Amino acid sequence: MIRTLIIDDEPHCVTALLHDINRLCPQIEVIATCNSAKEGMLAIVEHRPDLIFLDIDMPVMDGFELLEALKEDRCHFQVIFTTAYDEFTLRAIRVNAMDYLLKPVDGTELTEAVSRVSKYLRENTSQATRITSLLQLLRTTGDQQRIALPNRNGYEFIDTDDVLYCKADGAYTQFVLVDGRKILISKSLSEIGHMLPDPYFIRIHHSSMVNIRKISHFKKFKTSVVVMSDGEHLNVSRSRKDELLLKMGVKSVTANKDFHK
Repeated sequence: MIRTLIIDDEPHCVTALLHDINRLCPQIEVIATCNSAKEGMLAIVEHRPDLIFLDIDMPVMDGFELLEALKEDRCHFQVIFTTAYDEFTLRAIRVNAMDYLLKPVDGTELTEAVSRVSKYLRENTSQATRITSLLQLLRTTGDQQRIALPNRNGYEFIDTDDVLYCKADGAYTQFVLVDGRKILISKSLSEIGHMLPDPYFIRIHHSSMVNIRKISHFKKFKTSVVVMSDGEHLNVSRSRKDELLLKMGVKSVTANKDFHK
């Protein structure tokens, strides 16, 4: 059984989550529920749970502040965050390979998240490092324009404006930066799409995603092509061409055969 705490200041959310867990997740044993971060901290120390369902938005001390107040050696548990929608927060959680559930919690998403937790526990995978990295990212990214790229030694934090484009490489993705560096990370291009800010990044092909601020030309030959600021030519799929041009402010798509930024 997965010994579990629920920490949420809204009693009706706790009740609903308990109902769904009892109905859908027989591997979960809820050992305590807490209605504040302070109660949650005491319960974590007392019970040493395997898993915590942790609400982010709580008064006095929120979920992130709770984790920050714990010593790293006490972060021995898996975390599934529960939250209302906040794109930056969700992107930060995703990039650190952690789970979240949007309120109201969907039953299918709950079972999938618990299944992933079960896998991590079988593999004895600790989340302490991911929790530390997530908190660091949240502290240093008030403008919501930085992301963390995992490497062998931890994470490299980069400004999204320094990303020219991303190219798929099987189950990996290569980031190409304005300084000429290329960083290969073990995430698919679809996963990368959730990490990057939607107003500025768009997938133009099954194999590439671009920073529209770094496009210098749009060319229409037999197939459409964008020229990036480093001179790289990238194909644009027919199904994504109109969306790209509209996002760049070109209103009459058919009338523009050659776009210059």
